[in-house]
Amino acid sequence: MKKIKFIVALCLAVMILAMTGCQKFRPATVELKSCTANGKTLTGSAVITDNGGCTYFIEQGFCFSILDTLSLSEVYTTAVVVNKSCYEEEFEWTHELPMADTTYYVCAYVKTNAGVSYSEKQAVSTVINN
Repeated sequence: MKKIKFIVALCLAVMILAMTGCQKFRPATVELKSCTANGKTLTGSAVITDNGGCTYFIEQGFCFSILDTLSLSEVYTTAVVVNKSCYEEEFEWTHELPMADTTYYVCAYVKTNAGVSYSEKQAVSTVINN
């Protein structure tokens, strides 16, 4: 019986620490370093300039849309995860876009336990190579 009480108390203590520990953090800051399109191939890179107190990034990647609004729920296709569960502060991507001769709006993002943050968006135009 003492063993069960100890396990319950330990679980409660871990839950309380986890819940209060996350409140100290703020979302990270991510900056889009480069983003170019060659035909339908999009390449880009980003850097996390402030980790918000977190050293563990749940997800890093980029999202794009033909609309001027960007978020993980409003992308033209699903967001592409570049690195998952990593500590890298710089990341790159290459992605085949669905259409050429189109202007896409692109931003980088990073998820931590404190939330999701986005870089400034950048307009990138694709060109058909003849």
